[in-house]
Amino acid sequence: MVSELDALKSWFAYLAAARQGYLGAFDTLSSSELARDRGASHPSLADIFAHSQGALYFWIRNCAPDAFPPPEPDLGDPATLAELKAFEAYLQSHVQRFVTALTETGLERTVPMTKGRASDHDCDLPVREILWHLVEEELQHLGELNALLWQIDVEAPVYSWTRWAHDVGRIKDRPAP
Repeated sequence: MVSELDALKSWFAYLAAARQGYLGAFDTLSSSELARDRGASHPSLADIFAHSQGALYFWIRNCAPDAFPPPEPDLGDPATLAELKAFEAYLQSHVQRFVTALTETGLERTVPMTKGRASDHDCDLPVREILWHLVEEELQHLGELNALLWQIDVEAPVYSWTRWAHDVGRIKDRPAP
């Protein structure tokens, strides 16, 4: 049986790999198409992706204040594809370092949140709950990006869990008969 910690580590590896497909799909679009307001959760494809990056940055930084050493990239508004790619490389290298070092005890640790932008009340959030929230948030926005890409006849880079698991050797081919 896979531990919760191992499951979370796998999910973060999968999501990092999946995000590369969206950056690849964005490469096929003009900068104006990438920045066009689509009336979604955030105006443009670039804004949705940047929001997901920001959420990952915000929550991991709260879990581990030293996770992101300076200099921290500053995305323009709206972010260009080059800025999204550069921030993604920075972000994933530090997120993976944090996730790799995470322990069962670390999942139990809590992060104090005060009422404001990220919380509607004062509370102490367990790191495990923050990480599962990030998985949920990422899946939500990747699905949103899929729908928006399909609306403009761009093949969404759907990278299923089973495809990823096969690619990284978690699922093995059956031997030929």
